Amino acid sequence: MPSPLRSLLAIIQKSVDEIEGAYEKRGFDFPSIDEPPSERDTVRLDPSVQAATALLTSAAYQLIANAQAPQAHIFNVAFGFFLPAALRAAMETDVVEILREAGPQGMHVNEVAKKAQVEPRKLSSIMCYLATHHIFREIEPDVYVNNRLSSVWDTGKSLEEIKSNPLEKFDGTNGIAALIGHNGDVVYKGAGQIANHMMAPDTAFEDTPERSPLMLAVGYDKGSVWSWFEEPSNELRLRRFGIAMNGINSLQPPDEILKGFDWASLPKGSLIVDVGGGIGVSSISIVKAFDHLKCIVQDRPKVVANGIEHCKKILPDALSSGRIEYQGHEFFEEQPHISATVFLLKQITHNWSDRYVTRILRRLRDAAAPTTTLVIVDPIIVHPCPAPPSTIPGANLPAPPSPLLSNLSIANASTHFMDQNMFVHFNAQERTLDHLVELLASSGWEIVQVHRPDVSGGYLSQIVAKTIPVPN
Repeated sequence: MPSPLRSLLAIIQKSVDEIEGAYEKRGFDFPSIDEPPSERDTVRLDPSVQAATALLTSAAYQLIANAQAPQAHIFNVAFGFFLPAALRAAMETDVVEILREAGPQGMHVNEVAKKAQVEPRKLSSIMCYLATHHIFREIEPDVYVNNRLSSVWDTGKSLEEIKSNPLEKFDGTNGIAALIGHNGDVVYKGAGQIANHMMAPDTAFEDTPERSPLMLAVGYDKGSVWSWFEEPSNELRLRRFGIAMNGINSLQPPDEILKGFDWASLPKGSLIVDVGGGIGVSSISIVKAFDHLKCIVQDRPKVVANGIEHCKKILPDALSSGRIEYQGHEFFEEQPHISATVFLLKQITHNWSDRYVTRILRRLRDAAAPTTTLVIVDPIIVHPCPAPPSTIPGANLPAPPSPLLSNLSIANASTHFMDQNMFVHFNAQERTLDHLVELLASSGWEIVQVHRPDVSGGYLSQIVAKTIPVPN
């Protein structure tokens, strides 16, 4: 029997062969981390390449965990919190933009520090640490250039433009720089209070968003994270957060909502109520693809106003024809649309603890007809160990090759990052499928189908539920 190292190495070798084969089929070589983005990058979007990459990532991390001495591995993990801190430091000091302007010859850290107006030795320490993690490339001692990883958060703006309009630094960007800033600032503070929050008698069993680890960390007692963001001193944080969330959403194309639930099968004139639908990104995709459907987007009045303006730019005909409407509504209150064809909850339930989610779901159940469908779009936590198979269609994932973890470990880390994020921000969580089944059943809903976006379990799965008949 091969050793765990050999088994993992075999998975890595097979995955590399599949990935390189896909590139060769398109007439490309696999790009180096030091090469600029190019047409070759589209190959990464191939489902077979994504699946092979997930297996490779999982096996590579498990190989390291097996091979390293336990003390060394735990030591590296224990000090891993310095990485997001260093990322934020590099982002806030505009190092990527400075190096982009310097060109391929790079720039000495002393010159970078002079332009960034920071102390050279401190910046040198940060840059060396990041380059050790393959973020930036040191081409000679203390001389750095951007690589593919560092370039990901380039705002595309000049240093002069950023310095003259600091509040607008993240405007019009892909949101990754904003996400680094938010995580390295806000989430970092809240995460540091997780253990204290869990053990303190007055917060150990707390489930309200007003008493989350983040609120404990910043010493805020006037409300939840939303009111904290609206404090005058948090203008940049609030603006940055919005752009960061748009950046996360952009990781999936707007029409991703169309993959899974069979919207085309709905009868003409069917009504979809997009509960907490924000500016209507999902609803716009639905009515754009299916002109026989109507969507009503519900959210807070200020959000609804922004949504109307957004829709006027993206799909004005749908707005003027009434195929999409916007409505101010608080989802804890009575649902005004009785007997909707579909209630859609996209990235809503993970923002709330069970007690609050139950209230939302019961409001929808009270308004539902026997034929109403509920579609929830949220991550599903997958256990690292094998779990008993589910009888729900689409719920079971293919078993990865041994000895990989059932959830593909680091390849599926995003769901666990989000789980901790929900805890830190809102005292909420992502949920396992069993947890969702129990939660929905207690609210009058039965899960009848799960649509997984990929073999790892997926960042955003679609959970389809029907009403449980009320006994006569």
